[in-house]
Amino acid sequence: MATRWIDFTELKHRVSIRDVLMRYGHLDRLSEKKPGKLAGACPIHSGKNSTSFQVDTEKNIFNCFSQCGGGNILDLVMKIEKCGIREAGEKLSEWFELRFERKKKNGAAEPTRSAAETRESAAARSQMRVDAPRVNPPLERPLRDLNPDHPYLATRGLMIPTIKTFGIGHCTRGLMRGRIAIPIHDDQGVLVAYAGRAAKEDTSDGIGKYRLPEGFKKSFVLFDLHRAKEFAERGLVVVEGFFDCFKVHQAGFPNVVALMGSTLSDQQEQLLVAHTDRLALMFDGDDAGTKCLRDFYGRLRKRIYLREIHLQAGEQPDCLTEDRIRKLLS
Repeated sequence: MATRWIDFTELKHRVSIRDVLMRYGHLDRLSEKKPGKLAGACPIHSGKNSTSFQVDTEKNIFNCFSQCGGGNILDLVMKIEKCGIREAGEKLSEWFELRFERKKKNGAAEPTRSAAETRESAAARSQMRVDAPRVNPPLERPLRDLNPDHPYLATRGLMIPTIKTFGIGHCTRGLMRGRIAIPIHDDQGVLVAYAGRAAKEDTSDGIGKYRLPEGFKKSFVLFDLHRAKEFAERGLVVVEGFFDCFKVHQAGFPNVVALMGSTLSDQQEQLLVAHTDRLALMFDGDDAGTKCLRDFYGRLRKRIYLREIHLQAGEQPDCLTEDRIRKLLS
């Protein structure tokens, strides 16, 4: 009995991984090592190692340390059934007799969260609205006159649909004149600022590679979250910079967000936890990227499922081909 529409986020909150394992007859093969922690041989690939498959029933996630990886209940069904997320969602909805109703907001259902998570999310957004500066009207007007055909964008490998999606282009007047203007929105889609990227490597003007409006606090925003959250049932891909985000999105991953730097702020951490339960971390293959990865693991590994995408030394997402990005994230 398939459902016509599924709220994947709500589904993950309403179904326990313990019940899914019981449905498959695998629960009795696992032993409880400590409260909320199960371990045993992997039921996905019929593993022999008696502890390679571990389950956290409180976080509702699993991990196979042998070869299958990990994830949530949807990932578990997808791996066992070798199916896509839609089929996995339909199976779970049928097994546990779930129905989902669309909410009026944007025609989509609101995620079902615990009261604590809801308060946490609301507090983070409230803090953003108070402290994150908005665009001044004189800075907003030049965005209407951007040139999307500037050669620099082509040299960076951006296609016209990507340029139009992000609303970027060469700015001919105003504070960002002579630079590539990149609109920045908060998680509700409100324009809060825009960055100006030098359209040539010569930054002898003393401003540097990027220019941001005075007073703007990028630590309060995750770039492109307002679009990526619509695909958060897949988890979110986290990168460092704007052009990393453009290239990963262009490769077919609209669930990508950017830190706009190589550090994770407290406000960005709260936004990530509020919108998803798993992250794929795709940072530059340098010392700063490695440090950022350690920071994520130290702060989030107990709150959310993390997957590391390994890049070679010197590599960064914005310089990869679409095929390589797809292979790394598949």
